[in-house]
Amino acid sequence: MGMAQQWFGFNGWKELSTKGSVFATIAYRVFFVIGLAMAIVFYSYASGGGDPSLLWIAIVGFVWFLIFQFMINFIFVNGSR
Repeated sequence: MGMAQQWFGFNGWKELSTKGSVFATIAYRVFFVIGLAMAIVFYSYASGGGDPSLLWIAIVGFVWFLIFQFMINFIFVNGSR
């Protein structure tokens, strides 16, 4: 398993699905959506308060996705070693 797959892959979600409760899975998905909304609002505020284009919303969403995947993998896979 390469470094990118280890830290940014879906292994954390697999561990959460098999070992975690349904409540924890739902909580992490809600946290993802709330974090995504906060990242878009923060980007809009930091860029001058205007409406960001769809391209920048997609870029911010992708960066938040990578950060979130890193956190999930750190908590459920790589942090428990």
